[in-house]
Amino acid sequence: MKSILVDYLLCPKCYKSLALKSQKMANNEIIDGYLFCQNRHKFSIVRGVPRFVTDKDSGFVKTEDAFSSKWKAFNKTYHQKNWLLHQQNWFLDRFGWKTLKNFNKFLKTRTMILDAGTGIGNSAKLFSANPAAQVFAIDASASIDFANKKYGDTPNIHFIQADLRQLPFKKKFFDLICSDQVLHHTKDTESSFKYLTKFLQKNGQISIYVYNKKAPMREYADTYIREFTTNMTEKECMEFSKDMTYLGKALSDLKKKITIKRDIPILKIKKGTYDVQRFIYWYFLKCFWAEDGNFERSVGVNYDWYYPKFAYRHTPDEVRKWFNDVKLKINHFKEIESGISVSGTA
Repeated sequence: MKSILVDYLLCPKCYKSLALKSQKMANNEIIDGYLFCQNRHKFSIVRGVPRFVTDKDSGFVKTEDAFSSKWKAFNKTYHQKNWLLHQQNWFLDRFGWKTLKNFNKFLKTRTMILDAGTGIGNSAKLFSANPAAQVFAIDASASIDFANKKYGDTPNIHFIQADLRQLPFKKKFFDLICSDQVLHHTKDTESSFKYLTKFLQKNGQISIYVYNKKAPMREYADTYIREFTTNMTEKECMEFSKDMTYLGKALSDLKKKITIKRDIPILKIKKGTYDVQRFIYWYFLKCFWAEDGNFERSVGVNYDWYYPKFAYRHTPDEVRKWFNDVKLKINHFKEIESGISVSGTA
């Protein structure tokens, strides 16, 4: 933890200022210690990361444990250069930036950035392109340790273990908030989004991506299977996720296409020609297989769908209403099969 971070933080319980007690330092970084407020709320700093997560709700714990175990198992593959480039390009396309140059130009207009659900920190690194900005990257899971290990030396990134529904910052603090592929894994997607907007400055921008509601047979299968998988042990669900990955690979290896000659409205299937694996995947069953053939990453994608307690899906109309409710102007909206990407300005 960089010592300057304490100047930006508030106690997430009473919103009083925090003081710092350092117990171990290395290279001007606080490795161990604690933060405390005048009301005696105390938060540990462990392995260079301040720890603010206090929620003991079983659903929250189960969801964060799911992501902790995923990143422990697969953090290396998600830090590989080909995956970073793929995710970067997907991000730029979904949110309308198209090119890294366009996005970095926008970042030059931002000084306080919240990466709400950074995972293993790849997004925080992307947001740090403007050296004049401070990037506050939070995650409730153990992924924050992998993020800090990989990117903690970046001068303008601060990694914090915190719940995005209980932030240690003052209101209207950020001029850019991004929560990409995260809000649907909280207790309530809508209220989590609206909570985040309270921390947005006037003329600030918030960008979110949430799961899109799928075709009815896929929704039925997801709901049915998750009734079992969310009650499995981590090991059991990991094995199940491997089975779904093998299934996805087997379908992909067919290298066959299927042509649907007419729309089937009841099943929300549109006419067209599909790869067999993608057709099954989008319309009937989550059996992900990565296009680059990475087995571990494919297992991780299946696992972080089947194991977390919270994994909500939403419609475009729902998401538009959230922005309208808090009087945010939508300046970008894109719906794809997997999800909905939206940016709005206060």
